[in-house]
Amino acid sequence: MDAAFEKHAKKTKYDLGKQVKKDNFVFLNENYCEKEQTVLIGDSITEIFNWYELFADFSKATGQAVYNRGISGDTSDRLLERLDCNALNISPRNLILLIGTNDLGIGAPPAFTVENVRAIANRVRQQCPNTNLVLQGVYPVNKWARADAFAMVGKRRNETIAELNEELKTVALHTGAFWLDLTDVLSDKKGRLAKEYTYDGLHLNVHGFCVAAENIIPCLK
Repeated sequence: MDAAFEKHAKKTKYDLGKQVKKDNFVFLNENYCEKEQTVLIGDSITEIFNWYELFADFSKATGQAVYNRGISGDTSDRLLERLDCNALNISPRNLILLIGTNDLGIGAPPAFTVENVRAIANRVRQQCPNTNLVLQGVYPVNKWARADAFAMVGKRRNETIAELNEELKTVALHTGAFWLDLTDVLSDKKGRLAKEYTYDGLHLNVHGFCVAAENIIPCLK
């Protein structure tokens, strides 16, 4: 990693809370989780996903459990670091990946995320060749969604997100991942995250998660 990438990587070290979450997932995977199930992995947008309710019909129809491996504040380099012990060691049938918005939040260039996501996808292919990897595009943001959304959105810009997603789409194509970009279905007419789908301009509310689940489930095996 060059100096510019190392600069951003140093900003993403885990604090105690994040390390505990990572360690908890390790314990659950080693002691309670079944193999060849469905795993959601990513940052806070994944962590707060109402997955139990929204994937209930999928689980009933397929017999698959859905495990949530989201960690608030996660960045692409940290997710790469925990990928094996939090997901790949249970050989998921489906792995739904959403990562990158926090990279942009710390000012990292799209290339930082692209390099890490490419490494993630390649590792999935090497270690779990039968896993259906669903790579999501980073969701849009809306700094005008409410009074305090400007601070929450921070350095993130929809123009940069669109640029990043174009690069991530190429990663999906080259690694055999299923590309899922929900920008259009989550956006308003101005291309911003629709107010009805967010509570702070960055994270989805339950209505946004309903839309996300409706689009993710058809991609699963």
